[in-house]
Amino acid sequence: MAGDYKQAAVAIDAQDEVGESPTWDASRDRLLWVDHSSGRVHEAKMSESGHWAETKVWELRRYLAAVIPRKSGGFVALGATSIDLVEESGVCQPFARLESEQAGEKLNDAKCDSRGRIWTGSLTVDFLLGAAALYRVDVDGTVVKMLDGLTLANGLAWSPDERTFYLIDSLAQSVDAFDFDIEAGALGRRRPLIRIENGAPNGMTVDADGGLWVAITGAAEVHHYAADGRLLGRVGISTPGATSCEFGGAQRDILFITSRSGRMPDIAKNLGMTAQMMNNDGTDAGALFTASPGAKGLPSRAFTG
Repeated sequence: MAGDYKQAAVAIDAQDEVGESPTWDASRDRLLWVDHSSGRVHEAKMSESGHWAETKVWELRRYLAAVIPRKSGGFVALGATSIDLVEESGVCQPFARLESEQAGEKLNDAKCDSRGRIWTGSLTVDFLLGAAALYRVDVDGTVVKMLDGLTLANGLAWSPDERTFYLIDSLAQSVDAFDFDIEAGALGRRRPLIRIENGAPNGMTVDADGGLWVAITGAAEVHHYAADGRLLGRVGISTPGATSCEFGGAQRDILFITSRSGRMPDIAKNLGMTAQMMNNDGTDAGALFTASPGAKGLPSRAFTG
């Protein structure tokens, strides 16, 4: 496999069941991320000793798809079908809801575009082929279906010039690129960009030079790709279940990587995963990892609703 290789280190022993959705909140110099299964939102900040430390936890006690900073303070928490505004105190206010005719559909990964709109994918509890979708949540709470025919909509990101949108369908083992109109919030021409053979592409981020960083669940790695899909390098972690990644820190040069613990869903066997890739039972499973791979992330984006 081509490219440079770096090894990430455990930053926080979060012991997440399914750590996900790391997002940098520049307004408070902190990283936020969720544990899907426990309904926990974590906050981490750099300590005076120069190490990352967990500084706060919100126990929302329900399935959490993702977390996004809010410009006016607090954050947005996406649940199975609910989108709530959460104050720093933990008080939740309902904001929007996914009204789906598809049985068992629930939200998954989510990001904000530079206009403050939320984009979020979905899946079904039984991973029904083609039953998932991509949605846009506008600042007034309107939920618009933007793309259907997906199975496990996952990582999403934009190129630095915002003319390209990237989307992962984990069970298709693919990263696709779309022409994108930032003013209209609209998708254009779609084209395949990256194909993963062994493991599931999961969360994703883009750096300031346009490189894509894709967490490969089962492979214990984040892959770094050029904008044309060429593999440039890898960042390894010490547990198979890498789930997502995001750049943060004061200089936006720290790559944060979330992970999961326990056994993968059985459907992951169809993605070229060996028995070793399926199990996440080591001491570092569910931890938050950090690495300094020599790239910088884009400025963080907050929801403006």
